[in-house]
Amino acid sequence: MKTSRHTLFSAAMAMAIAATTSAAVADSFVDPYTLANRAKGSAVARTGDLPLGAIFRTDERYNNGSLFSGPRGWNYWNYLPDPQGYQNPNLWPDKQPTYLFGEIAIPAGTDLTVRGRFPHVRFFNFSIYLFERNTFVNTDGGSIDGYEMEADAGSTNPFVPGADRDAAKRNFTIHILTRDAPANAAERAKNTVYLGNKDQVIFGGFRMYVANKGLDGTGWGPANLPSRDGPGLSYEATLADGSKLSQEEATKRFGKLMGTAPPPIEADGWYKLVNNPDNNPCMTVASAPACPKSQFFLYTSLKDALYGAFMKPEERAKLPMPKNKGSGANASTAYLVNYTSRQFGPLYVFRAKMPTFPNTWANTKTMPGGEVQYWSVATMASFINGSLWDGVFDMQVPVDKDGYYTIVVSLPEDRPKNATEKNGVAWINWGPGEGIGDPRNRKDWGALLMRFMVPDKNWKYSPLQPGDLATVMGPYYPKGYYTTKADFEKNGVRKSQ
Repeated sequence: MKTSRHTLFSAAMAMAIAATTSAAVADSFVDPYTLANRAKGSAVARTGDLPLGAIFRTDERYNNGSLFSGPRGWNYWNYLPDPQGYQNPNLWPDKQPTYLFGEIAIPAGTDLTVRGRFPHVRFFNFSIYLFERNTFVNTDGGSIDGYEMEADAGSTNPFVPGADRDAAKRNFTIHILTRDAPANAAERAKNTVYLGNKDQVIFGGFRMYVANKGLDGTGWGPANLPSRDGPGLSYEATLADGSKLSQEEATKRFGKLMGTAPPPIEADGWYKLVNNPDNNPCMTVASAPACPKSQFFLYTSLKDALYGAFMKPEERAKLPMPKNKGSGANASTAYLVNYTSRQFGPLYVFRAKMPTFPNTWANTKTMPGGEVQYWSVATMASFINGSLWDGVFDMQVPVDKDGYYTIVVSLPEDRPKNATEKNGVAWINWGPGEGIGDPRNRKDWGALLMRFMVPDKNWKYSPLQPGDLATVMGPYYPKGYYTTKADFEKNGVRKSQ
């Protein structure tokens, strides 16, 4: 399957938000402005970031045209000298993940069997999407987190809390079936995605977050040395008539040119929203949809995050909640969104308590537990573009004796001298605004995305619970305000808003 110069569906917004308006089969096109801004993405090296050598090794090993190709992610798009279009992680705003995704056409009655080794990473996920009703939707049972996967007989699943992360036998098998699922859910096989007995075009593959120190982005091979092991994945297929296809044959028969879906809104539509005189009166044309006192809200649907954010509160409250919560990168992750504008101040500062997490980067031998599997926050462009400017994840953020973090968002020239790890403060680059090559581009505009990945079902403050978000999350709810460099250098963070 030849995949160069063609882009995988980029509508899965994580905001990881996968929601778009037309099918993803067109040839890739990366506009010149986006290419130019690639070099402007923050290149701050933080502990836990993937080293350059590991980025190159990952690309050498997995940019191979297989059904699950890549690697896709911020590192590959920003650091490889000549990345392919499908490696652009627009609308996937996080710096840590490595994605191996593909577009696959499977005939009815097929069993596509995928075999692999559990990688040495913090978080591992397999997801399959269908394009339905103008959006990418997780298939029923089509998102399997690493800790949920059943290991092969005699193997260990290293993602279960308390498991041996260095277990030598660590194999798994996943089946993608274009067959009907058993009516009784209890009779459904483990590690199996049922797509119905019909021809299907699917999208998806594997996500790896935070590879162990010294490994490549997938967690399957060393960062700077040749790998002694084979690829981390292999596959074969059995067709409805019982005939077998090798990996090469399955790739040739099922693999499609990876297409691109358009952004969820074009520039004219976006600026029509920006200039709407009926917007929430707290915002101006220069700031919309940001308001002076805007705070983080829970992403529930594209309609709310994109259109509702401009509305008056009483109108926004009337928007229907989506019935299908399977769209997006991971249905078990909570995404919090906040729109910002330097019209209200050159610094945006926010503070909250950090959830506990399994800190595995330094080759932890036993899988820890945590209130979440992973936490991060990033600055990003508007929905027109979706580029990621900068971000930090949990282990990179200092906390005080009570477990609270402080994060400052600004341009580099506005960074306070005390916004440093030594002073207990994390800093994120605001970035160049909406991120489009358009005269209307507002360089003062900003957006923040915070993710709470797979909150523990027993965590009292999980944002996935119903109710008012600030009340539900208590001390873990991030509260922010605008200020100046001089004020922060003099007074530090305001601990009560």
